[in-house]
Amino acid sequence: MRALVAIVAMGCSDSIQKDTATEASAAPDCSVSVYHSPSGEPDSVRIMGDFNNWDAETHPLTSNADGEWSTTLNLSPGAYAYQFVEYTAWEQDGALIEVCDSTAELAVCDAPTHGESDWRQECSIQSSDCDSLLIVPDCNQPSIDVSSVDHAGDTLRVEGTVSGNTETIRATLNDTAIDVTISGDMFHVEHVLDDAIRHHLVLEATSTSGVVSEPVAVPIWTDGWDWDEAVIYHAMIDRVANGDPLNDSLSGASSISSEWAGGDFKGLTSSIPYLQSLGINTIWISNPQPAPEGAWPGDCDATYSGFHGFWPTATSGVDSRLGTVDDLDDFIDTAHAAGMRVIMDWVGNHIHSDHPDADDVDMFHAMAGCKEASTNGQSNWDTIPEECWFTDYLPDWDHSQPKVIHEVVQTAVDWARDRKLDGLRVDAAKHMSHAVLYNLRSELSKALEHEGSHFDFNLIGETFDGADKINSYIGPHLLHGQFDFPLYWSLRSAFVDDTTSVADVVWQAARTEDIYPNGRMSTFLGNLDVGRFTTTASEYTEAACGEDGLRQASATINDEVYARMILAWTVLFTQPGMPMIYYGDEAGLPGYGDPDNRQALWWNGIDTMDTTVTQVAASLNSGPARVLEAVAALTTVRSQHPALRTSNQIEWWNGGPGLYATAHSADGDQAIVVINRTWEEQWLDNGIAFAGLDASVWRDALSGQTITNDGDRLVFSIPPFTSQVWVPSE
Repeated sequence: MRALVAIVAMGCSDSIQKDTATEASAAPDCSVSVYHSPSGEPDSVRIMGDFNNWDAETHPLTSNADGEWSTTLNLSPGAYAYQFVEYTAWEQDGALIEVCDSTAELAVCDAPTHGESDWRQECSIQSSDCDSLLIVPDCNQPSIDVSSVDHAGDTLRVEGTVSGNTETIRATLNDTAIDVTISGDMFHVEHVLDDAIRHHLVLEATSTSGVVSEPVAVPIWTDGWDWDEAVIYHAMIDRVANGDPLNDSLSGASSISSEWAGGDFKGLTSSIPYLQSLGINTIWISNPQPAPEGAWPGDCDATYSGFHGFWPTATSGVDSRLGTVDDLDDFIDTAHAAGMRVIMDWVGNHIHSDHPDADDVDMFHAMAGCKEASTNGQSNWDTIPEECWFTDYLPDWDHSQPKVIHEVVQTAVDWARDRKLDGLRVDAAKHMSHAVLYNLRSELSKALEHEGSHFDFNLIGETFDGADKINSYIGPHLLHGQFDFPLYWSLRSAFVDDTTSVADVVWQAARTEDIYPNGRMSTFLGNLDVGRFTTTASEYTEAACGEDGLRQASATINDEVYARMILAWTVLFTQPGMPMIYYGDEAGLPGYGDPDNRQALWWNGIDTMDTTVTQVAASLNSGPARVLEAVAALTTVRSQHPALRTSNQIEWWNGGPGLYATAHSADGDQAIVVINRTWEEQWLDNGIAFAGLDASVWRDALSGQTITNDGDRLVFSIPPFTSQVWVPSE
């Protein structure tokens, strides 16, 4: 185990102001002190990296009395890969050992990491870890370091330090200027909070020469909420609601399914009452960055627009077809005022060829299509996922370059800080080096999770794969969690074609904490990459390509399909994890695969969402209405009963492959969940004491029916293709 290693930026060797830290050629050199504590007793220690062409001789460290080694480097601001070199003299040739910095918060990997099931940056002598990454800031620019945050009671107190050349600090709380004091290199903020539950403090320092620091944000929630309580709604902005028809614009795509539809930030803001009524407390929005003009070739010989947000053409700003930055901020502020967390798609794997950075070809991998076959006949999608391009107009970032990985991760920090985000959904996690996720977690934590603030920024990844691969990107220094694709496929098997028993899928869902021991997992019944449940269950296909190009599915009139969907939703909402509703799945929206699974809500009868679930359901056909009402009931009972969010449950009834019931208990709370996937009414007659239950009167959260316990016996029936969630009746 290695002891402390530290790198401290000191000062500039001249006073020339630098505009961009990564433009090393135009910047002054800054003094950086480097410290290293070897595990053994080497005769010498050196540092090598990008700054000295990886020469192990030119930059020796000096041994200090406490066994620590150090040196001072003069470097231009920018990103540098480095390692330490420990030399121990022997009787013959000696030993030369290269090790990374075990306390470095950032890394960069020369080789792909996708094949590593347990990637770690340990920096032990026995390991072959990635290089460490040093970011040298512009030493002419003042800096702010928040050391403590206290928001007990109704008063916010924030303290920290500023760099020596700071003259003033500006502080804004929820966009309103507040007082801040400076004493030497210390600053102090103290302010009485209003009754809002989400606050956002921003600090900016100005130097004696007028240079302004990077902003430092201190986000705070005061409601005591935890991510285990999350119910996520994935809103593809262009498909949810059209609040401003004046910003609508078509791109000339070959199909209505692949064209811009008109949804925008204002429409999303107007939908918040409906989402509140639905029981949503977390909104995941598609990436709002500018998308390309025109239409681009895709599957089925069709052309597609960039309405989905995965083809960014600029690092900052938003697409005008979605509205303005002010419109986006208004949506986020409105969601926060309603107690909702906001997560945004982050696209760090690639950009669109219309992006200005695409002209610098050296920043990207050589073109190799993900769908093409590699040398061994397998798809590049699986053999070189970190290097392949999704298509020829989506250049794939080469994250092995220090400048690239630093600037790509910095975009995430900028978006999260400036737009007051509570988390990111990390697109294409397995197509990026583990170092990207390592740096992402570190940089976002440093930027937003200050000591005492209790702010918990959430990183949820998307890895369309099995549990082992999903787990390999989760950990205390990687993603917080991912989406549970294996459970998704089991739910489809259990409730579309009956090839998985109800008991098996229930226990797979119950074991999520065992399957992903380090993960904060999100469970789902559909997403933007798969066909919609109701179409797959009614037509047994999700093929989007037809004889005449892209197909568009219509809503099924088969009541059994909607009943099956309610069964699946019942499993998800009565088990651990963060259930995610892909927009429209709360009402059984139809759709084949991409892009037909991205139909607009108003194409399917959900024309206005500035209202309640009851009012929206009244405008729908009976099947979608029943699903919508069931989902709302399930989100409500889940929020009220913590027993439905834990894995503390036992089998209460096993009636064969299609009939199963579990008894849940946690912290004095209790529930019974019954799933009947059979064609017949079923009677259940069982005791409750053995399951740790003791309520005398029970209410089904889905139907409102009540039953009374007869001593230790609970007797009731359940109709075919029905689920019940029995909770104590007050």
